[in-house]
Amino acid sequence: MRKSILGTLIAVAVMSISVATAQSDGTTTGNVVEIDVPAPALDGNLLDSSVVQEAAVYLPPGYDEDRDRRFPTIYLLHGIFDDHGVWVENFNVPEILDRLIADGKIPELIVVMPNGGNKYGGGFYRNSPVSGNWADYIADDLVSFIDENYRTLSDQESRTVVGHSMGGYGALNLAMNRPGIFSVVWALSPCCLAAVDDLSFGNDAWQRAAKIKGPEDLQQLIDSRDFYPIAALGLLAAFSPDVDAAPIYGKFPFDVVRGEIVIDDVQFDKYLDALPVRQVRHARKNLRSLHGLALDVGLGDQFLHIPTGTLEFSQRLGDERIPHLLDIYAGDHRQFIGERLEAIVIPWVADRMRFETDD
Repeated sequence: MRKSILGTLIAVAVMSISVATAQSDGTTTGNVVEIDVPAPALDGNLLDSSVVQEAAVYLPPGYDEDRDRRFPTIYLLHGIFDDHGVWVENFNVPEILDRLIADGKIPELIVVMPNGGNKYGGGFYRNSPVSGNWADYIADDLVSFIDENYRTLSDQESRTVVGHSMGGYGALNLAMNRPGIFSVVWALSPCCLAAVDDLSFGNDAWQRAAKIKGPEDLQQLIDSRDFYPIAALGLLAAFSPDVDAAPIYGKFPFDVVRGEIVIDDVQFDKYLDALPVRQVRHARKNLRSLHGLALDVGLGDQFLHIPTGTLEFSQRLGDERIPHLLDIYAGDHRQFIGERLEAIVIPWVADRMRFETDD
């Protein structure tokens, strides 16, 4: 979409998908609205992602009762091949928030659930000339839009980001590379922290992805819904982009010679430099400035690189003396996410946010 068209996107479309109702115990529920958010940071991306993105916003029960009251905000970033609806439909976040607020375990707050998907499954909430500037979309476009259209406490101390899988990576990427936006970060089962196990080039999905030669091959792969090679293309577009390498628009850090992968040492090193385990020292100041940093992982995660990468990332944080919480539990990639949000994650991050104005 051209900038001239983008400039006309000045209205917000809001549709209520859940109205405040009285529960059987007499408590009042929050309200969830779906919105369209202008996303100029995505303008010019090569994967046809829209410059208007959907999001869902949870407004607490007291939002309409006191028109002068302002609320802190939690941003929830979903995983690859999900969309913002996963928080409502699968992880039951609105009901969790209603219970936590009704039980007095957290004060009332706003929760924003943006979309971060594209035709490769997701933009990884990082900036890329191919997939678009997704980090800027979250940190600039979305945060500004929410602060302008809802009664938020619009400062870093009252703003948290929590993400799952790709969103867990995204939360850490924003903390490391977009300081001053969020003060508390929790990464649930974060993907893509290190190129190990199933994320390494020993996974034959990389060879399958490298076989794509034209638009027809690419579309056939996308239509097949073959997870790993499509995700590999998403990783390349986000972490190793090449605007001249149509139709994939990514630079493979290897060649395939007689059916075997031969690493390009220079390009492979550039690829590794884009992953978080190599960015901790550079981002040390930003990470130390947070009011809270936590990451967790289930030891039974089906994506084998996630436990390994999470432990390595935690070790790097420790090496740089960056305070953080590492929570390891018995579970897989999606198991217990809703329960953990309710029992641990949301109360932990809320306890570290500012809920009152300075005046």
